[in-house]
Amino acid sequence: MENQDNNAANVVRQQTGQVIPFPLTYPITLKDGTKLEVLQLRRPVGREMRNIEVTGRKPYDLTLQIIEATCGLTRAEADSIDGGDVTAAMEFVLPFLESGTGAKR
Repeated sequence: MENQDNNAANVVRQQTGQVIPFPLTYPITLKDGTKLEVLQLRRPVGREMRNIEVTGRKPYDLTLQIIEATCGLTRAEADSIDGGDVTAAMEFVLPFLESGTGAKR
């Protein structure tokens, strides 16, 4: 049941495409007091991309912005993710933005 609670705490309202469960080595506490142990990473959709500044961003900034947008976290919550977890998440998150990884032709 705890895993379901963690998934619910991840406030992903609409999941599109493949969702990648990403366990946090160092769980965070959300502003509502819920402990978040697993991020549900997924490709961002167009409306989320509008709020993500891609050009000239550092990989860490971009990773955190994608996590915020797709996992429903506030900036403060995303900023509280351990640096090691952010670095590990980059491996999954940054390829979401690579050209040619989206629509099938």
